[in-house]
Amino acid sequence: MGSWTRPSCKCCTSRPVQPLVALELSEDINMETKRWLMFRIQAEKTAGGAELMVHPGEDDDGNMLLVSASRHVLLRTAEVLGLYKLYKDGSMISFSYRDRRNFENSAERQFIVLRTLENIKAVDEKYIPGYPTKSLYPGEAIFNRLQKTKLLHAFYPLHHEEMLNELESHWYSHRKLTLQPIDSICRYYGGSIAMYFSFLEFFTCSLAPMAIFGTMVFALSMGTVDKCILFSVFNIIWSTVIMELWKRHSFVLAYTWGTLQMNSQFEEPRMGYKGPMGTNPITHRRQPYYPTWKRKVKIWLVSVPVLCLFLAFSLYGMFIFLRLEAWVKALYSENEDCWGCMLYIPGILHTLCITALNVCYKEIAEVLTEWENHRLESSFQNHLTVKVLVFRFVNCFSALFYISFYLQDLELLRKKLASLLILTQIINQFIETLLPYFYKTLIGKETGLKNCAVENAPEIDKIKPQGQKTTFPGMFDEYMELFVQFGYVSLFSCIYPLSAILIILNNITEIRTDALKLCHLFRKPFISPAANIGVWQTAFETIGFLSVITNCLLISISPQVKEYCAENNVTSNSVLIWAIGVEHALLAIKIILAFVIPDIPQWVKLKIDRVEYQSLQALKHKLFEEGKGFGGEVEEKEGWQGGITWPDSADSSLHASNRQLNLL
Repeated sequence: MGSWTRPSCKCCTSRPVQPLVALELSEDINMETKRWLMFRIQAEKTAGGAELMVHPGEDDDGNMLLVSASRHVLLRTAEVLGLYKLYKDGSMISFSYRDRRNFENSAERQFIVLRTLENIKAVDEKYIPGYPTKSLYPGEAIFNRLQKTKLLHAFYPLHHEEMLNELESHWYSHRKLTLQPIDSICRYYGGSIAMYFSFLEFFTCSLAPMAIFGTMVFALSMGTVDKCILFSVFNIIWSTVIMELWKRHSFVLAYTWGTLQMNSQFEEPRMGYKGPMGTNPITHRRQPYYPTWKRKVKIWLVSVPVLCLFLAFSLYGMFIFLRLEAWVKALYSENEDCWGCMLYIPGILHTLCITALNVCYKEIAEVLTEWENHRLESSFQNHLTVKVLVFRFVNCFSALFYISFYLQDLELLRKKLASLLILTQIINQFIETLLPYFYKTLIGKETGLKNCAVENAPEIDKIKPQGQKTTFPGMFDEYMELFVQFGYVSLFSCIYPLSAILIILNNITEIRTDALKLCHLFRKPFISPAANIGVWQTAFETIGFLSVITNCLLISISPQVKEYCAENNVTSNSVLIWAIGVEHALLAIKIILAFVIPDIPQWVKLKIDRVEYQSLQALKHKLFEEGKGFGGEVEEKEGWQGGITWPDSADSSLHASNRQLNLL
């Protein structure tokens, strides 16, 4: 069995090596390819390498590689990537290798290794060694090419058992209902996953006032119209305040995690991006190129029609549900001896149809978005999210809108909303709770026996089971579930005030099941920094604005309002004008609340402004010293070659500006 390659820094040679990332090559990989890949991983950057440490796996002829990095390589790369870390004075500033003693230790080791491996480019290779038919072009990312050609089967970070066990003990293993260890989740799984769990916790806690107020309104001895008006006004204020408070909270989290001010890098083309080779006009690198007009043609002539086709299926299913509902009601009225539960059969069948269409269209949307050939991963995710959001909104809410504003049957709306909430949550809990439970109890027993047998086995035997797990699918479905919940509770909760209670009960379980799946069912995902929840913030805010319109219209069409209008000779046009006036007034209140509540807390803004001011002062000082240096009046400090130095405090505070200046 081979050993780890020696680190480039001699002072790191004596340190114990912990494998950070595992590479699984194809079973029939050519050994020449494996040796070439090992050389490029451990070679110096001047020779086109990554200066990482690599291990040949179980044996030199196997198909696995383990990758690690020395401490100094990690620190230098953290500086190049512009990671923000906590400085000794409490500020979050760009990490500086020269001033590393004054920074908190870096926890993004696997993220740094990932970015380093992704930046290994072909130098003078015309093809992948061992495979003359698999060509390479100068500047092509080697790991992307290996994945495209199926020579690299899997590529994943490895768990740290002690950290994982400690995280589990504070996250979901205990029975107490305590807040989640969000900062620990961020350190272990990254900002994007920690941001989701923080939003899930925030949204669930924010439903408590809605649930309490809804129960109180439901129990009050007042008219139905007064209850609806009171609850609708509270609903609108609630949906505005919680989203504004979440923005403030997400800014605090992003600042604390060092992702709020991270300098954006030029994104590399995503792995699935295809096209003839061209030169990037910004980076001057050889990259694939695909004309934008071709992508737009695919979107408008194929993706949009397919979306419209599935929307038609959804609407057709809704009309079938309404006809079945009417037929069941008529049958029950003629045969009162029938079971009353048959009245819920149409709603149950329609809910199952909605769930099936959601799953089916998401799969097709992923295929279509991949076929559109988006260059950047961010663009791919945005187009996929918009496609699925539009369909999911129509599929989940069209029947409720039709019942509300066309049939104006509020009793049917209440029953339909209850069936959607209850049945959907039962299906989700079955998938997300029972399946992980069976996995952990049944399959986990076999794993426990194997762990006893390999207690003293080579490290590779403990790593292989991690690669056999399913690839982590991301948080898309979880955000979508919260989006639908938010729609139910904000758009129609004045008709069914108990919806907030049902969602709270569901989400308390959701937190633990999502954590269990993440820790045991899937491979550990690579850390992905996040400053907010991205496009989902806009989606939730859009639902908040729509809630103003729906709540006002629901009040105007209620039977009590119609009865009042008939008794007082109030025309329907007057009611519509009144509803529009109230809707505009509530929208104004919503906009004023959003304006009054600042997005960034004042203390965070002050810290950012202070760092930017220090950055400007340090940059001025650097330019002044360089000007003197050109005249021969400034000497370079010993140990720093090729540049002028200045005080460490200024250097550490404003490394971001200096790095941008060096790029120029």
